[in-house]
Amino acid sequence: MPTGRPECPFCEIVQQDDPVAREVYRDDHVVAFFPTEPAVLGHVLLVPRRHVPDIWSLKPEEAARLSRTSLRISSAIRDALVPDGLNVIQSNGEATTQSVPHLHIHLVPRWENDAMGPIWPDETDFSEAEKDKALQRVRGAVGNLAVETPALSPDDRRKHLDYIQAVVTRQSAASASAKSWLMPIVTATFGFALTQDSWPLAALGLVSVMLFAYLDANYLRSEKRFRKLYNTVARSRRMVPDFTLDPSDADEPPEDGMSAETKWRAFVRDYLPEWGIWKSWSILPFYSALAVIGVGVVIVVAT
Repeated sequence: MPTGRPECPFCEIVQQDDPVAREVYRDDHVVAFFPTEPAVLGHVLLVPRRHVPDIWSLKPEEAARLSRTSLRISSAIRDALVPDGLNVIQSNGEATTQSVPHLHIHLVPRWENDAMGPIWPDETDFSEAEKDKALQRVRGAVGNLAVETPALSPDDRRKHLDYIQAVVTRQSAASASAKSWLMPIVTATFGFALTQDSWPLAALGLVSVMLFAYLDANYLRSEKRFRKLYNTVARSRRMVPDFTLDPSDADEPPEDGMSAETKWRAFVRDYLPEWGIWKSWSILPFYSALAVIGVGVVIVVAT
């Protein structure tokens, strides 16, 4: 689950840290609940689980999920309370009375003469010139918007998953090949070292074990990262570029205010597998056994 902001009351509800929250609905992307002081009975708030301050920070796929959930909860409100109507209200900024800087949608069931009252002015007195000027400015801004990439179809998503699975399969096959390549090398170097009483040959075999262990650990790490990308795409956990084969796209972006990654940390992340990879059953037992044999051969030959 995406991390939230500790000072945000809506993030507390998302993380289930508010014991008095009246939660209505929850899934992997959206949480719906009653506000503390509802405008009317049945008033529901919908929020994305990721901390999003306003509509300009919302990602397209988050907007789509919020819209779908709004339709579902609106239908539930209609079935449960049979209102005369429904307001869908989404505000951004203090000027619009947004009091909590975590994007939220109000679903407000309405009845004749309820406590809400009218939300629009009775009339305005803008001149035709003012309206035309605003029209031209908005049209110009709309024309400058980037072209929106159409959403992937289910067939395209399946094809993307096929590409990722192919990479996972190649990494797994490469790991098996590394082990099969190593066995003749260690057999030859350790065997000749014993028959020729040559400790450099045994040391060469030991170095080969370490090099192949590093290579195999990187294959396993790459396989795990692509499996994470596969799960992210398959479960639509977050937006990733279309048909991406970069496993880093499955990682959560850093929180605002976090320091940028140093070059050294980036190097370690890219080239040094973490301990969880090294202790895997396919790495540690296999290469440790060969390393112990190699050390034993070096000691026997050297003495």
